[in-house]
Amino acid sequence: MRFNAFVWGLFRESEQGKSAIRRFESLDSKFLDSHSYLDGWTRTIEFAFNDEFKDQYAHPEITIDVVDLVKNWAGKKKVTSADEAKDLYEQLCTDGVPFEMADLTGHVAPVYCLGGDVEDLYAYVAAISLGLHLAHPNFFLPCLWRLRFFQLEEIHHEFAIPIPPVPGKLSKEERAWYYFELNSAWQEFRKCHGLSPAEMNAFLYDFATPFTTPISTEDIPAPAKAWMLTGYNRDADTNTIGFVSPWGANAFVRRGDILVMYLVRPQSCIHSIWRACSDGFIDPISHYHSEAWVGGAISTVPISLAELKAHPLLSKKSAVRANFQGLHGKAPLTFEEYEAILAMMSAKGQDLSALPRIPSMAGFPEAELACERDVEVHLIEPFLQRLGYSDADWIRQMPVKMGRGERNYPDYAVGAVATRGEESAQMVLESKYQLTSKRQFVDAFLQTKSYALRLQCKVMAMAAREGVWIFPPRNGAFEIDHYVQKTWGEIVQPDSFHAVSSLIGRDEVLTRRR
Repeated sequence: MRFNAFVWGLFRESEQGKSAIRRFESLDSKFLDSHSYLDGWTRTIEFAFNDEFKDQYAHPEITIDVVDLVKNWAGKKKVTSADEAKDLYEQLCTDGVPFEMADLTGHVAPVYCLGGDVEDLYAYVAAISLGLHLAHPNFFLPCLWRLRFFQLEEIHHEFAIPIPPVPGKLSKEERAWYYFELNSAWQEFRKCHGLSPAEMNAFLYDFATPFTTPISTEDIPAPAKAWMLTGYNRDADTNTIGFVSPWGANAFVRRGDILVMYLVRPQSCIHSIWRACSDGFIDPISHYHSEAWVGGAISTVPISLAELKAHPLLSKKSAVRANFQGLHGKAPLTFEEYEAILAMMSAKGQDLSALPRIPSMAGFPEAELACERDVEVHLIEPFLQRLGYSDADWIRQMPVKMGRGERNYPDYAVGAVATRGEESAQMVLESKYQLTSKRQFVDAFLQTKSYALRLQCKVMAMAAREGVWIFPPRNGAFEIDHYVQKTWGEIVQPDSFHAVSSLIGRDEVLTRRR
C-alpha cells in the first residue's frame, strides 16, 4: 500500500498513535535505556586510558556514551538547512567526534575520536543517529534498524519510499555514509506528507512495523536447505524457550531453513540444530553485514570435529578441512551431507523424530542445477507434464509488447493466444534459478504480475530450484502475500500434488479458457 492520509490520521488520533508520538516528542534516558533497538553494545564504547592519564584516574578505562557525545558535539553546530545537515554529517565522517579530557596539567585535549575507525560510523549508527536527532530533530531522524534491516526494506517497499542501493561489505566509507542517504529519503517522505519529526518516528517504528515479517519461531515454513553456523559456548544457549537471536549467516538463507550449530570452542563439535526465523539479509549498518535471525534450537548429541573428519563424505567438505575457521554461518550443506550428519547422530542414540528434515527431490530427475535453464529443463517442464500439459499447451518466451517499443518474454505462457495485438494467456509461469532472498522474491513477483495483468491471466506462478509459488487471484488481484508454496520434495507427495493440481492442473486452467 502507498501512504494513506486517512488511515494514518486514524492511527495518529488513536491512543496507540498518541502514545507513540508523545514518546518521540520527549525522548529521555529511560526510553534510550529500554528501547529494544538500542542495546549497550551499540550505545557505549569502552575506552582504555593512555599512560598519561592512568595515574590521575582510579580506573584504567572509561565508558563513553555515544548518544551524549554526538548530541553535545552536534549541538554546538549550526544547522538550519538540508545542505548544512549534509555538511555536518560529512564533517562527522571525515574528522570524527572527539572525546576530550583534562590531563594531569589541566590541559584539555582529545583522548579518543569516534570515527577514527570508519567502522564506528555504521556499527554505532543507532547511537550516532540518536545523538544527531536530539541535537537537530528537524534534520536528522534516528536509525534504529541495526540487525533488522530487512524489515526496514519491507517498509520502504510497502510505502514506496526509495531506498538507497546497499553498499558492499568492503565499501566501508559508503556504509558510513549510508545512514545519511536513508535519512534524506525519510526527510523527503516526511515533508511530502506533512509529518513532524516525532510523527515520522512514530510512523517508522509503530505504524509501519505491522507490515513487516515478524521475527518468531512460530509458523515458519518447511526447510528448503541446511547450513552450518558457528558459535561459542557462551552464545549457543538452547535452554531459553523461544530464544531468538541475530546471527552472522549467508544472505541466501531462507526463513525455515535448517541451521546446524558447530561450537568452535571449547567443545569443537556440532552441538544443536536451529531454524532460520528470517530470510538472510544484507545489513549495511552492522559489523557482520550478512545475517539472519535464528531460534527454535534443539540440543543434539555432540558430533566432534574428529568424527566429521573421519566421515567419508563430510571429511571432503572445505569447512571441515579448515576446522570451521572463518565460517560465520556461510557454509551450505547438501541434502546428502545433512542426512549424513543425522545418521551419525542416530548411531549415537539421537532421536531424529524431533529434528527437522529437508524434503527429498525424489520423483524429479537427479541433475546438477547450474542456471535458470537447468531449472526449466529438469524441474519446470517435467512438472508441467505431470500436471497434464503437453508441449503444445505452452509457449516458452512468448513475445509480448508491454509499452511503446518495449517487448518482453514471459518464460511460460500457458493456454496462450499469440495473435499480435490480441495476446492473452490463462497462466504465466516465470522461472528463476533461485529465490532465496526477500528482494529476489519481490522482484520476481512484480515481473510475473506485470505479465499476468498484460495477458489477462486467471492465475500466475513462479518456480525456482527451491520450489513453486502459485498466486491465485484474490478480489480480482494478485497479491504478494497470497500464494501457495511447495518445495519440489513436497510436490511429489500425493496430498501436496493434489493441492497444486487443483490450482494449476491442465483441466483446471484450460477449462477456464472455455
